[in-house]
Order: sequence, then structure tokens, then C-alpha cells
Amino acid sequence: MNRTRYIPFERNRYFYGKLLTVRDFLTEQTYNADKRRLVNRLLFGSGVVAGLQVVAVDDKSVSVSTGVALDQLGREIVVPSPLTLKLSNVEGFSNNDYAKSVYLCVAYDEKGKEPVHSVAGASGRDEEVSEYNRILESYRIFIREQPPAPNYMEYDNLIRDTFVWHDDGQVRVLQTVPRYVEPDREFELVLTVEKTLQTPHIEFEYEPAWSGVEAAEELANGKIRFSEPTDAEQTSHTRVFRLRALPLPEGETRVLAHLAARPESARLVVGERVIRDLSHLEQTVEVSVEPAADRILEAYFSRPLDRAMEAPNEPCVYLAKINLLQMGSTYVIHSVEQLPFRDMVINPTMFYKLTAALGPFSSAPREFSASVQAPSVQQPAEETFPDIKEDFKSIMEEEEDPLKNERVSTGIVEISIVPPPKQKWYHRRQRTFFSEEIPHGLGAGPVFLTAGLSDEQDDSDVALPEMWGRRDTVHYGPLEVFAKSEFESDLPRISIGFIHYPKKGTFRIGVRLNKKTDRTRVRLRWWAVRAGLDMSAAGKSGLEELEQGLEEAAPANG
Repeated sequence: MNRTRYIPFERNRYFYGKLLTVRDFLTEQTYNADKRRLVNRLLFGSGVVAGLQVVAVDDKSVSVSTGVALDQLGREIVVPSPLTLKLSNVEGFSNNDYAKSVYLCVAYDEKGKEPVHSVAGASGRDEEVSEYNRILESYRIFIREQPPAPNYMEYDNLIRDTFVWHDDGQVRVLQTVPRYVEPDREFELVLTVEKTLQTPHIEFEYEPAWSGVEAAEELANGKIRFSEPTDAEQTSHTRVFRLRALPLPEGETRVLAHLAARPESARLVVGERVIRDLSHLEQTVEVSVEPAADRILEAYFSRPLDRAMEAPNEPCVYLAKINLLQMGSTYVIHSVEQLPFRDMVINPTMFYKLTAALGPFSSAPREFSASVQAPSVQQPAEETFPDIKEDFKSIMEEEEDPLKNERVSTGIVEISIVPPPKQKWYHRRQRTFFSEEIPHGLGAGPVFLTAGLSDEQDDSDVALPEMWGRRDTVHYGPLEVFAKSEFESDLPRISIGFIHYPKKGTFRIGVRLNKKTDRTRVRLRWWAVRAGLDMSAAGKSGLEELEQGLEEAAPANG
């Protein structure tokens, strides 16, 4: 199927005495191939099915492993043997600018094989009466120097909307929001900045003008802002902002929330160049009482066939993003990013195994998992003997420990570790960060404080990115103790300090970064312990005993 529009299928009808011509045999082949490709494109999508890993073998060459992929027309692309390619010899690679990022693509191709003499002279030319006896289904590997449009994949476009702030071939700024959210539900606004390795430092900001949504976390100076880390070597940076959909007006079940920027507030800084001629932001998010997953499925199944059959003019699969560094009058390969646009095809068996291992839709967004639940099966109630403890509970009230909530308290605090931009080039980058004043709930007087890095999986006010993969643990003391072991963690390396305000019953936590990290905040589990001493009765000896205990416990807090 080499077309994007659906054409009704027709197949040969055989009968005794039928004269079979070339047209009949071609119809037979086309019918079977087009049927299979229609199933591929509508049921499985496009992308890499297996293999096709791309790795750099030297400064100017890459290797592509064997593998299989499906393109947007449902055609199978098979690379039967590994190959090594020098970039300068690959189709589409130009030498006009070496400080760039290029994309290695693979596409379906056909080639004639086994030339034979044509008795009938089908070519119509006396000097050339040969035909090919076979058609070899092959592939074509080439370079594209520009990324595809953000919503070139139909399935992405059904789930989220991506707006292009700026794209000049060196820098691309994107903003992504979901298509559908539920009222009073938090969602993510993702700001993505893509650049070449040799592009100068980038900053971007704008003042939002929203209706129907609000910020779920405090915005610095009331702006959506990105500042590239000065020591970063990535070509793509992502900044996530938490937003919340406002409740719907009375009587409404569905409204459109609008995301825009205040006039002349958007600013992109690339090195010393300030760019204000940016695209005019205008995004919408549908806020509906209907679950987001149901709205996505409704949009998916209500699309016309012509929309489902759409495909790019030159269908291909993006295998890798290759980041180049200019070295004098030539280039070197700096890094290779596999499947930069996540073009993958997963088969039903693997999908079943994955969901069975992780639990049904355990890693799906909250809007999706909340609306898709396994059907409940009522089991007959099991007859059990009455528990005598339950009978006593109904007669006697359980006594509560009066000191239970007075001697120990705990909580979780989030501390942002995003440093403010440097005012001057010679200023040191901030490495210390502090929390707000925290009440520990034990009242006035001395308490013992400690804290550890929380990797727990319980809910918190600030959602952590899924890529951080929490392990349901709390880490105290130096994390280097567990380095190069099965217990090693990717949590940031920090030092923790406290300031206690005994008269107010509050404290403040400070952290110092000891090592570079990709995280934008740290999550701490703190504990406050109050000694079970009555100071009015204990006198001086009791106070001295408490102070001695605090001094002995102090090293553990470092």
C-alpha cells in the first residue's frame, strides 16, 4: 500500500478457462500486500519493532544493527545485516554547518533484481528489452537535518498539544500540555528547549495569561522561566510546571481553558542575542467532567478514515539523533541518542507481560488510570467466627497514649535546588538552598531534629517526575557508603543542616549540593523528637541529661 487514501479492495475471481495476464498476477500480489499493510498501519502504528540500534564506532561513523520497523504506510522495513556508515557518505548529509544535530532515518525501498530478456519487449524500445525478474524489498538510510513537526505522530496529537515558540535550526523551544483534563485536577506544562552543542547559553521566559487554569506551585516572579545550567552538555532540556484546572462554572460539563502569554512578555536569550520575535502562544485544554481517557478514546474512534490514513509525504522512522561538534574545518560525533521521538511498536504479548508485571496501568497518568479499572467480580462472603476483640471494642473505648502525638512528629518538605541566574560571569553558582520555617508540632522547648532524603512512594503535594522512579526508601547519612552496590541510589549528594527556634516551636532546613544533579528539588523526610521529661520537676539534672543526649546524637544528624 503506497498510498495514504483507502481504495476499495478487489481480488481475482478464478474460473476454468480464464485467461491470466500480467494484470491478474499484479492484482493478486497487490491485494495481499495492501491488506497486510492496512492492518499494520491501523492496528500497530509505526516505529521500530526490534533491533536497529545506532551506536558511534568512531568520530565520523555510526553502526546500525539488524532489525525490523514499520513505516506510516504499514510497510515492513527489514535490515537483514548490520552496517557501518560514514556520515559524510550518507544521503542528505551536507557540509555547510558542522555545529549541528542530524537525524538518521530509515525508509522502505524497492529495487529490481535479476535482469532477464523480455521476449515481448515490454519496455517498448528496441535497444533495451530487458526486465527485472524479481523485486527486492529493501530499505534506504539517509540523514535529515531538521526534526519533524511536534505533532507529526497522530497518536501524540490525540493526547497532547505541542506549540512551537521558536525554531531556527539551531534552537527550538516547545511547550506541551494535555488535550484533556478533569476539573480541579493537576496536570503538567512541559517546556522543552532543544539546541546544538555549540549554541551559547539559553534563557527563556514569558508572563502567562491563563483562563480556566492556575499554577499549582509558585512561579518565580510570576513567570514561566527556563535557564540552561551553565555546566550542562545536553542538547535537550525539559522543565515541568504544575498547573491545576479550575472548577467548572455551575451547570457546565465541559469548557475550554486558554493558555496565552501577556503581550511583549516572551523573551528568548541565546548567548548575548535577545529574540523577541516569537510565535504568538495560543493553546487550549479541554476541561471536562468526563475522564480524560474516555475523551481521548472518543476522539480516537470518532476521527474519519481519511484522518486515520494520513501519512507524511516521505514516510520514514527516525532511528537516532546524532549530535555533532565542529572541530576546525571538519566535525566529530559527540553523542548518539536512540529513538529521539520514541517511535516504537510494542506487540500485544509484550504489552500484556508489561502490565502484568507492573500492575494494571500502574505507570499511566492519573487521568487514565482513574477511569480504567478491572471489572469487579463479587465473591461469596466467607463465614468466619466473630472476633472477641471486636466485641470488647464496642463496649470499652480504646485508651489513647497522651504522649503519642506530643513526643514524636514527622513530615515531608520539598526544597527547590534550582539556582537563580548569575548576575555576572564571575559570580559563583549558588549551591546552598533553604526551606521555609516549619512548625514541628511539639510545642516550645528543646527537640532533636534529623532528616533524610525521601524516596518514598506515598502521595505528596508536589508530584515528582516519573523518570525519578522512587524506591519507597529514606536515605540517612552519606550516600557514598552504598556506592557501586545493589543499594546505590541516583539521589543527589547533599549535606543537611538545621536551624531550630525553641521558643516558636519551628525549625528551618538547609541543604548544600555536593555534586551536580539533574533534579530541580529535593524531598526530605524530617523527624522531631521531644524528650519525655518534665522540666519543672526534673530540675537542673534533667536538663543536663537532655543536653548531653542531644550532643551525643548530634553527629548522626550530619
